[in-house]
Amino acid sequence: MSWMVIVTQVLLPVLLLLWFALFPAAGVLALGLQALSVGAVLLGLGLTALWAMPPFWVPYLYGVVFLMIAAWHLLKGRFLGNGLWRATAGPTTLVLLAFGLGLMGGYMGYLGLLGRELPKVETVDIAPPFGAGTYLVAHGGSNNLVNIHLHTLDESVERFRPWRGQSRALDIFRTTPFGRHVDGWQPVDPARYVTFGTPVLAPCSGEVARVVGGVKDMQVPQMDREHMAGNYVAVDCGDFFVVLAHLRQGSIEVRAGDRLDTGDRLGEMGNSGNSSEPHLHVHAQRGLPEGAPLSGKPLALTINGDFYVRNDRIIAPDPRAAPAQL
Repeated sequence: MSWMVIVTQVLLPVLLLLWFALFPAAGVLALGLQALSVGAVLLGLGLTALWAMPPFWVPYLYGVVFLMIAAWHLLKGRFLGNGLWRATAGPTTLVLLAFGLGLMGGYMGYLGLLGRELPKVETVDIAPPFGAGTYLVAHGGSNNLVNIHLHTLDESVERFRPWRGQSRALDIFRTTPFGRHVDGWQPVDPARYVTFGTPVLAPCSGEVARVVGGVKDMQVPQMDREHMAGNYVAVDCGDFFVVLAHLRQGSIEVRAGDRLDTGDRLGEMGNSGNSSEPHLHVHAQRGLPEGAPLSGKPLALTINGDFYVRNDRIIAPDPRAAPAQL
């Protein structure tokens, strides 16, 4: 967990909640603005920050605590009467600073909600590319705030063109049901991450179009910029290709030309290539150009009909069963 995560996802929410609980602004308008600002920051962070560590349930906990504090102030009559604004200079300054944070949080929350909408582009549907387990979407959605891959849609940047096909990709972690995804505090060994070694399955019936193997798994958080996709399998699903990348070295069990049924085992999730920690990268594209295989036309992707975005959890009870979105 980086210092930025500690500040934005632990210290900032906790300090705001303590401030709201212990130092309510005097006056209906001042307290209302304080509550609105704190709530907006929590909403913005909840919708747009990646909740892997701290785990997915932490923003819900923040929300429950916020509502309990607001209810307590309401029971104490602090939202009724007491004048409009009786806060002194110091508390007023803090309320105005919090209001600025609240505006940012509200805007982030708005963008986070927009990112949940299926984009109006060509979309293809696949089966879950993984077996039974609990999974968390790290990157996914229809805007840059929740899906880092979208920046490669910019064709004016030459270095993005070989990777344009991955512009609407999903990055997926495996977690425990309680949300834990790593054993320890930022271990460098990728094998200590729950994702590492998780089976990767064929997302459709088709043919193996391309296999790249032999790329070593990196220690966390090192990344291999020379082999961006690391070890990967490209599957020809008929009129589109699905690429499953960052696979574990030595785990790929198929070869180009092999016929596949949906759910056939391809390999295992790993940490090869441009990967800061073990995860599965999956995207769909039209075409598989020989010189730059990941430069095809990017396609939006759904899994069993669901469009997944950052922080969505996918629970797959069976390799061939439809996942449930929470």
